[in-house]
Amino acid sequence: MEDKNYIIDLKNVSKIFDGVTVVDNFNLYVKKGEFITFLGPSGCGKSTTLRMIAGFEFPSKGEILLKGKDITNAPPNKRPINMVFQRYALFPHLDVYDNIAFGLRLKKIPIELLDEEGKPVLKVNKEKVKQLKADIRHTKWNKALTQEEKETKINELNSKLEEVLANPEPAYKYRKLSNQEIDKKVARALKIVDLEALEDRDISTLSGGQQQRVAIARAIVNEPEILLLDEPLGALDLKMRKDMQLELKEMHEKLGITFIYVTHDQEEALTMSDTIVVMKDGVIQQIGTPKSIYDEPKNAFVADFIGESNIFNATMIDKLKVRFLNTNFDCLDDYPINEKVDVVVRPEDVIITEPNKGQLNGIIQNRIFKGVNYEYTIIINKNELMIKDTHEYALNKEVGLIIDKDAIHIMKKDFVTNIYTDAYISKNNKVMIDESPFECDLTQLLAGSSIDEDGYLVSKDKKKKYDLADADVVAEIDINDVEIVDDINADEVEAVGEIVDLVYKGDHYQLIVRTDSEEDFVCVTPYTYNLNDKVGIKVNKDKIRLRLKKDINEYEA
Repeated sequence: MEDKNYIIDLKNVSKIFDGVTVVDNFNLYVKKGEFITFLGPSGCGKSTTLRMIAGFEFPSKGEILLKGKDITNAPPNKRPINMVFQRYALFPHLDVYDNIAFGLRLKKIPIELLDEEGKPVLKVNKEKVKQLKADIRHTKWNKALTQEEKETKINELNSKLEEVLANPEPAYKYRKLSNQEIDKKVARALKIVDLEALEDRDISTLSGGQQQRVAIARAIVNEPEILLLDEPLGALDLKMRKDMQLELKEMHEKLGITFIYVTHDQEEALTMSDTIVVMKDGVIQQIGTPKSIYDEPKNAFVADFIGESNIFNATMIDKLKVRFLNTNFDCLDDYPINEKVDVVVRPEDVIITEPNKGQLNGIIQNRIFKGVNYEYTIIINKNELMIKDTHEYALNKEVGLIIDKDAIHIMKKDFVTNIYTDAYISKNNKVMIDESPFECDLTQLLAGSSIDEDGYLVSKDKKKKYDLADADVVAEIDINDVEIVDDINADEVEAVGEIVDLVYKGDHYQLIVRTDSEEDFVCVTPYTYNLNDKVGIKVNKDKIRLRLKKDINEYEA
């Protein structure tokens, strides 16, 4: 994007480790001076994305542009970017001053070379030539690219190389910073992080918060255009984390540079960020301001991950009317009539009143005092509704509940059906999903057909037989028809996986079970499980819908 307001542009960036995609087709523009946060659970790809921006990892696919210039494969020292790590990475044998000054003593300042007439000396830019040749080598060995993609990229790089060789640029010599210049820069950095009185202190004598400020000072002293922060508050206690959140925000305002911050802590993201990028499984789920992310989540994962939410299955029953909890509500979001949707209601948006004075009644099952309010669990039939209220109500009391239309946020359902496009029929007439055999009814592929003793599909008039062994099919299973089995060694288990995601929806959980081969089964259960639990999967054969990818006549025996 040719826009001076943007400093970093990630285009279709993917990162693959040992055949596993950890960042998938990541696209993002970052504005100059913005405080942007990558937020998501552990393993979602946020730190890997940060490391690719820093130059510690290179993308398997895609491009990273800095102010319009390609830095995809540029080394870290060639980028105007510094990084702060969770563990600080300070030198224990150096004091505060020397830790901050370390990078400055290695830094070299360019001075333009002039000829005898005072004109710039022009030379081929060897650094650019070296980088382009490295990019070409990297592209040749990049296993994530197809041969056609490699050839296209290499041709582009060769064209750039020819252009650099044909157009000499002003040449430079380099000098080191003087001690006076270093003193001035270190003093400024110490002032920004409020450590002026501690420059002679040993690192081991500092608190965790002070060490974090030293790490930040060392990162900003080189005056980077972008500061990357990878879970920098993770090692601090709760009070210190909250204090540092405010200090980081103040530092950002003083410096005026771009901050890109990584965290799994929703409060940190909501407190400090101008923009939040919510990630899951290497994929961006939503980009927006803290308020828009909180008030208008795009899917159940975002709603559940950002703050506390009540999420319910619902149905649109009329224009701007939705039904959930066996009750009809007015709403502000318009979806087609009869469409199945998810509804999000934040706990603080439900009003407690007298019984029969709201849209529905419930019983207070649980009450927890949180300091500024009470957190209630209200039972409505078999559904749980979490509410936050400043008043104290008795346990087991019946109450009325009011949910205004502006408190109801409606989202399109992420999952209704599991669809497997690379399934096939095995020689013993089972459908293979992720190389796991599932019992199925093949007669659905041909009306009135049957299976003979040899395993052939036989037409209704008995005149034709079909050998479906190895036939490619699309298999569909509704999420309500996938059953969870605790004993992974039980005879009825057809596949085994690990729970990688779960969302509570009032009276049941929606789970994603991922197999070792990275195939996902979305299912629902009333029972409680934990993330990373190993479970078995089974499906009634009558619940698997099949569709041949080719005409059935191609399989005639």
